[in-house]
Amino acid sequence: MTSGLSTIDLDVFRRYSGLSLPRHVSYPMPTGWRDLQAVEATAMLRESRQRSPANDISLYLHVPFCERLCRYCACTRIIRPRSQAESISRTRDYVAALLTEIDALAGLVGGGRTLRQVHWGGGTPTYLSTEQLERVHAALSESFCLADDAEVAMELDPRVLTSDVLEHLRRLGVCRVSLGVQDFNARVQEHVRRVQPFEMVRDIVAACRDLGFTSLNFDLIYGLPYQTRQTIQETIDKTIALSPDRIAYYHYAQIPEKVASQRGLDYTRLPDSESKLEMFLLGVERFEAAGYVFIGLDHFAKPDEPLAVALREGTLQRNFQGMTTGGGLDLIGVGASAIGHLAGIGFLQNVHDPDEYVACLNRGDWPVTRGKRLTFDDRVRQSVITQLYCSAEIRPTDIEEQFGVTFASYFGPELDALRELEADGLVTLQDDGRVKVTRPMGRVLLRNIAAVFDAYLEPNAYREGDRRCFSASA
Repeated sequence: MTSGLSTIDLDVFRRYSGLSLPRHVSYPMPTGWRDLQAVEATAMLRESRQRSPANDISLYLHVPFCERLCRYCACTRIIRPRSQAESISRTRDYVAALLTEIDALAGLVGGGRTLRQVHWGGGTPTYLSTEQLERVHAALSESFCLADDAEVAMELDPRVLTSDVLEHLRRLGVCRVSLGVQDFNARVQEHVRRVQPFEMVRDIVAACRDLGFTSLNFDLIYGLPYQTRQTIQETIDKTIALSPDRIAYYHYAQIPEKVASQRGLDYTRLPDSESKLEMFLLGVERFEAAGYVFIGLDHFAKPDEPLAVALREGTLQRNFQGMTTGGGLDLIGVGASAIGHLAGIGFLQNVHDPDEYVACLNRGDWPVTRGKRLTFDDRVRQSVITQLYCSAEIRPTDIEEQFGVTFASYFGPELDALRELEADGLVTLQDDGRVKVTRPMGRVLLRNIAAVFDAYLEPNAYREGDRRCFSASA
């Protein structure tokens, strides 16, 4: 792919961009879910265990604590210095609640099922003490059958890492780490309150390599205040020099009506839509030129990295962690706001507030607060949208074989919309029925293509003309 706006029809881009379309980290998206009673949530979990054979498990564990506030962050988090007596008490209570939920989940979904993946997210998981991390990891190992080759991953904040902590994580079995880098420009870092010099990140990367972590990911963000094409190019070049195994290159979501901390950012210095487009195209060009595989939407990986292998083998998945490996696994969520996805059954989400989460488990109540049991139509459309994001195409014969439908009949209006997108250069309709996403236009506007198949959006939400977009989505 050649970077630069010259590769894009800007008239077409302007007609399709700027819509409030979902990223489809799930289908249906969470605002299409509803409140769930504990009895329904537990029934869904038991159903995942009872099917034959039961799927292996991927587990996401949320730690909401951070010592410092990053202004762009929209995650569920509590900001407190670790040394405060209140912080010590809250983390102790939270860990106890995690242990209670893990034990209860093992009884519901089946402790004998193999745990293939564990992902610690946050917040900052290393806010917990090494002793607390050990207790939680031991509970997972005792409650489930943790595979010898399990992928244990953790999100890390370079500003609060030490070599001792990294050594402890490696001994604990963590093999993949994700560093929240975001940007290397000092002015951008200062404005978003995420100051971590290049040398700090460089030293942590070297320590991770020395300790034998098998995969290292960088999270980057483009579209932040004070970012320009030049500053982004410098961040990209420094990233390539450090050679992480994976790169997540996220578009900044400015939603101050939902995220209070973002209200302190300088809106006048946000890049405009075309500048952000150029930043994205620049990232794709330079990362691919450096040997990375463009996984899809906003992820890159080295050719031998498991994410690139999953792309080639057709087992790539998309969930709330972004593009992931682990096709065919049930995702179980543990902790405040954590989300589970029981394949073919539905979604479950715990209460958002960490204190409420602790109180629920102390009362003996189940912490799930909402979710969605998938209908047949949900499952069909989920499969189509997953194909789009994970392989940049739709294979109608796969859908027909899996669900026993005739694609052309089931998706008549959607095919009409795709013909419109084909005329604008977003997709090509193949003679064998496949729908191929174009490069670069279709890749840039992939969310618009996926929106065609989202039944929870208003009709025509994928294009200019109906900017309301949402009936029950986000």
